[in-house]
Amino acid sequence: MKRPTPLPGLETPGRIAAACALGTGIEAAVAWRFGWSPALPAYCYFGVAAAVISMTDLGTRRVPNRVVLPAYLAGPALLALASALSGSWWPLGRGGIAMALLAGFYLLLGLAFPAGMGFGDVKWAGVIGLYLGWLAWTTVSTGTLIAFLAAAVFVTARHLLAGRGWRIVPMAPFMSAGALVGVLITR
Repeated sequence: MKRPTPLPGLETPGRIAAACALGTGIEAAVAWRFGWSPALPAYCYFGVAAAVISMTDLGTRRVPNRVVLPAYLAGPALLALASALSGSWWPLGRGGIAMALLAGFYLLLGLAFPAGMGFGDVKWAGVIGLYLGWLAWTTVSTGTLIAFLAAAVFVTARHLLAGRGWRIVPMAPFMSAGALVGVLITR
């Protein structure tokens, strides 16, 4: 029987443990934020995907399609279930609109600055837009702003401390962190 190949960037036990620890922290924060609500399974799924994508991007500067593409099916399905159980469909519509807007925004950035933004970031932005948009427009703006501010601080610190930063900034961890903070602080 053929062994499954690990995700690039998560080949070592240490990196797998780090991804698990990060995922556990995200899951705890999500459970604290949502409690026993219809949205909890969807945001737990998002937390796991965010942890894996962030760790992989840090290690390889790539967002794995094996994780982000299934999120385009699982995310809408889980949030549709949450909408059905809560009896409110507008959050799902707003999430779809936010998905398209955030993916489009990142696509424009990727086309304008191809050396600084990869297409994996564009794909991940759509998923993040869905989850942030399901909550509120303020969550979309807060999560996006925090992601860019955190990335700017990182690039500035890296430049000051090491002279030159990475040519391609691993944006997915900043996007994931911004999304998580947005989810946790906005209501």
